[in-house]
Amino acid sequence: MYPILFESAYFTIHSLWLFVALALIVGTFSFIALGLKNGLKLQFLSENAFKILVFAMIGSRLIAIISNWSNFFYEYSSTTFLQIFKIWDKGFSLWGGVVIGIVTLYYVCKKNEQDFYKWLDSLFPAFLIGIAVSAIGLFLDGSIYGNETSLPWGFNFESPAIKYTVPIHPTQIYILLFSVTLAVTLILVRHNKFFEKSGNLAIFGTSAFALFFFLQEFLRGDDVTEIFGIRVSMIIAALAFISSLIFGLLRLKSEGQNQKHVTK
Repeated sequence: MYPILFESAYFTIHSLWLFVALALIVGTFSFIALGLKNGLKLQFLSENAFKILVFAMIGSRLIAIISNWSNFFYEYSSTTFLQIFKIWDKGFSLWGGVVIGIVTLYYVCKKNEQDFYKWLDSLFPAFLIGIAVSAIGLFLDGSIYGNETSLPWGFNFESPAIKYTVPIHPTQIYILLFSVTLAVTLILVRHNKFFEKSGNLAIFGTSAFALFFFLQEFLRGDDVTEIFGIRVSMIIAALAFISSLIFGLLRLKSEGQNQKHVTK
């Protein structure tokens, strides 16, 4: 566990923030490459990328605060209120960033008469690549750690910030491996007949990603806010999976009905 990679009297390099920065860079370049392959306009991305990123960060922060309300507002005072703006405390929600980022992308696409689903198909594999890179930083930092395990790859984090002193699931490595596998799969199958329709690739990817995160919650050992004994992050992942699945099925049904009308 190496939460700090370098420290001097003038500045400190935290492993998590370093890899989050690398994830943004790698993810952006991947997005550009995939967008160009899909025939999308690079100018549209350059004009709106910063806006999408800012709103995604705000959404990520807001959902993290709501999900961990008692940690942020253990008492109501100006001091606890100012904690909202201390973004270096690692208080961010993946799903908050994803949802608000997608909503912002939809808005700018509609405003500029762009194919939202085509952009989403290019964005999602790039997003997964970014998640894989950031997972390395999560592992070095010891964030979102797993619960105890007797499996041979169990990892022992020697840190007072982690409540286990026995080997635990390296959930960060699970995220890395799954994200890379899913990203490569989506890139390889994008020319398949099923994924020719814009949006199908992103919907399938979202369903798979949400299902993975839902199942992974059973292996998590870190403390988060719970509702009736269920982790909030698990509820969000379940809702994301169900929503994307229903939306995908309705879209397929609508497409099938349209084909019937054409044949008639």
